[in-house]
Amino acid sequence: MFSRYECKIKGVPKIQPFSFPEELSFGKSVRGLCSVEIPTKSLRFNWKKDGEIIKPNNNLRISYSEGYSVLEISSVTLNDVGNYTCEVESPLGSTRFSSPLILKFPPVWKQKPTNKTVVKGDNVIVNCAAIGFPLPVVVWFRKKEDSWQELKYLTNAEQNENGSLVIRNAGYSESGEYKCVVRNSVGDQLSKIIFLKVYVPARFEEKFGVVTAQKGESARLQCDAQGDQPLSVTWSNSSNTLSKTSGSGYEIFETLTPKGINSELIIRETLPQDGAIYSCLAENEHGRDERKVKLLIQEVPSPPPGVSVREVWTRSSSITWLVPYSGNSPISNYIVQYWRDHKGTRRLNEKTVPSSQTFAMIKNLRPGTSYIVTITAENSVGKSLPSDPAMLTTGEEEPDAPPMDISVHAKGTNTITVTWKAPPRENWNGQLEGYYVGYRVIDLSETYSYETEQFSPSLEHDHFLTNLMKGTKYGIIVKAFNAAGTGPPTQEILVSTLDGDLPASPKLYVQSTTRSTVTLKWNVDSPSHASVTGYTVQYRRESGRWHQATAVPSENDYYTVTGLQDETAYEFYVTAANKYGAGDPSEIITVITGDIDSGFASSLSGQRGHGYMDLAIIVPVAAAVAAVGVVVAVSCVWQRKIRLRHRLERAMSERTYTPYAGIPVGQVTVGQRFPDMDKTWPPGHSDNNPPLSNPDPYSAVPPRVQNGDLRKASSTQEMRTYFAQDARIQGLSGSKQDVRQIRNSQYSNSLK
Repeated sequence: MFSRYECKIKGVPKIQPFSFPEELSFGKSVRGLCSVEIPTKSLRFNWKKDGEIIKPNNNLRISYSEGYSVLEISSVTLNDVGNYTCEVESPLGSTRFSSPLILKFPPVWKQKPTNKTVVKGDNVIVNCAAIGFPLPVVVWFRKKEDSWQELKYLTNAEQNENGSLVIRNAGYSESGEYKCVVRNSVGDQLSKIIFLKVYVPARFEEKFGVVTAQKGESARLQCDAQGDQPLSVTWSNSSNTLSKTSGSGYEIFETLTPKGINSELIIRETLPQDGAIYSCLAENEHGRDERKVKLLIQEVPSPPPGVSVREVWTRSSSITWLVPYSGNSPISNYIVQYWRDHKGTRRLNEKTVPSSQTFAMIKNLRPGTSYIVTITAENSVGKSLPSDPAMLTTGEEEPDAPPMDISVHAKGTNTITVTWKAPPRENWNGQLEGYYVGYRVIDLSETYSYETEQFSPSLEHDHFLTNLMKGTKYGIIVKAFNAAGTGPPTQEILVSTLDGDLPASPKLYVQSTTRSTVTLKWNVDSPSHASVTGYTVQYRRESGRWHQATAVPSENDYYTVTGLQDETAYEFYVTAANKYGAGDPSEIITVITGDIDSGFASSLSGQRGHGYMDLAIIVPVAAAVAAVGVVVAVSCVWQRKIRLRHRLERAMSERTYTPYAGIPVGQVTVGQRFPDMDKTWPPGHSDNNPPLSNPDPYSAVPPRVQNGDLRKASSTQEMRTYFAQDARIQGLSGSKQDVRQIRNSQYSNSLK
């Protein structure tokens, strides 16, 4: 805004105020007089316009006189409008005075707006400027539905202070007609209409996308292209263009939208090889743009690799593995599966581990046990296959359970047999190496003496304690041990050794046979013969079940078994018993029934007789043998009678006879040695209707074998089993303390 001002300096001339007329119009003349109050010589006048020294021209003249100066404009124009200043200089200083020259006129275009063509997204500036006095006002309008709306009501555009129209990030909707209006209080207003054209080249708002699909399911990939029509979209995969009409396993659909076109690529049934980066290229006459879509085929993870056992303790172990391929879906967790490495039913154990760690601690394992460990990874699709198995074996601990089913029996005056079963397998805590059999004399010692029994895989174990004291009560325990130590003992069991000896094994032979009967005869060596309280006869059809005949009184030394089948092989043995229990059984002999008055040939050394043997050979041989036998028998009988008399006298002085029955000895009842016999089966009963169950007696159990050889019995072990020379031995198994032996004796020896 123009203003008048005066600058005075003390001691210098003072300028008289001057001004220009307020109402001026184009073409009129105007003068400005600059004078001082007290004119003096040596004054110098200067005129300036808007701070710049004025240079006279044909339209503007400046005259000077003593004490004043005149500025004269012949025809006022717009260029003459401004702030004029008169300066006076004197020897004492200078002074100045300013006054505006104002010209009132209607707006005049300084910069007309013009049509604009821009690309979508660009910033748009449309200039609209005019001069006039008073200062013109610029207002922008936009045409909306055949009417003009002022720009201030529009949200996507704004007007600068200098009157320019500004549109930032121009879109397709900004295309249209705009009008700039300039006006002041003088004359008519100015107006100019322009057209703004916003071109939309082919483009994508999102340049990259990710689509996931599970294996076997369909996948939908979209490209929403924007741009002026005509607009085209082309799909490609790894530089291979996908045809819209001849696709194999996929389809392409396109839909027009207000802003362009939406193209969809649909893969009907995804496979792992479909996972790739797909490109869609949009093009129109104004440009082109590309969008990439990454297709991830989600599947179950790969089995975790590198499964290894880091450390192993007795009851726990640490396992590590590597991160597997995730299957394009984040792994949510790992599943550690482990089970015992043994045959039979397996109990599967599981432990879930978060995906942030690749190690696990497995606890509550059994000591000395082998385990198999696998790792499974899991994601949103499912579980992977198990990893390659890793093997681990925990360290051993001492057994934590005692042996089971312990049983003790006195087998003589200085022998006790101990039988037991191994502790439960889950309580071994390793591999058993053997057992400690402890014994002590009751009321005499609190400390156990131990004997070692090596481990064997048999179901039942036995051990003979020998060289014990006669008629003494002992306490017996058994403990299992492995490489780590000894387990807890069994509960102590009390048993007393016998006060006397058991009867010796009878010597059995066949006296005669018929089609349905066999008559057996036996004898028992002195001195134990005097103490015998009775006999038991056991028989069976060959390879059948054992049956017990009626008990035979001690005064009898023979027995006839009836109700047998003709020409059938039978096996027999006899056991003698006294007040201390049943002794060892006789040898087993095999006889074939038939009409033979003498069973000699059949019973000889347990050999089977045959009714169809050649009599031409048998009769001479039998006669010769009979002659020799008579001589030998007479001598033997005579010697036996002498020995028997001496033994009988000694037995009568040392022992007391009791009926044949089991009696308690110490804490253990010693009775019939073969308790599993069918004692109720009548002697004449036929084998065609045997009892439902009749376990084999102890005497029928074959001895154990180690390394192919039958174990030799210790001289201190009393339990012996006898078989005929042709007895069939099946299922032999070795035992360290097996004291059974096979004794082959001839019929002639049975008479000694």
